[in-house]
Amino acid sequence: MITIKKILVPTDLSAVSIPAIGYAGSLARGLDAEVVLFHAIPMEAMKQHFGGAYGDSLGLATETQTAARHGPSVESIYEAKKQILLGFLDQKIGADLRKMVKIRPLVKLGKVVEEIIAAAKEEKCDLIVMTSGGASLRRLFGANVTERIVRHAPCPVLSMQLSAEVRTEKDERLQVKLINQWAA
Repeated sequence: MITIKKILVPTDLSAVSIPAIGYAGSLARGLDAEVVLFHAIPMEAMKQHFGGAYGDSLGLATETQTAARHGPSVESIYEAKKQILLGFLDQKIGADLRKMVKIRPLVKLGKVVEEIIAAAKEEKCDLIVMTSGGASLRRLFGANVTERIVRHAPCPVLSMQLSAEVRTEKDERLQVKLINQWAA
């Protein structure tokens, strides 16, 4: 029997990634698995925003943004990015999801696709869940990100189109783009 104990969910901190987080959370809850919420910081973004306001455009709470500005060390920047990830999760999906499922933030610096694949290997993930087809993903990751991850990932990849439908616990059909309404 196949066992899924760790699910990697890459996010660019945009609304496009919310359905993947919700779907992975739902799977994790049913399988008693852990979700690794992953964000790769492209080198260009780190150089441009080093010690600055990386994440300001996300509309997160002021205290989350303030935390991202403290401490010039690389370690403090990584910690701040983890807090931004958790703030994104709480504000866009809901704090209840973190109470029902173990979610651990992971932040890496580097080329996004390579870091997603490396994180899946290092974390020994059993599944990657991601939303594909979003303009923001193409803008941040480049063309055909999902295809590159599927081709090189060390584990299965569940790629969700925003136009897809899923079945809820109440046996209803729901568009993937609405997952944030029931995931929490």
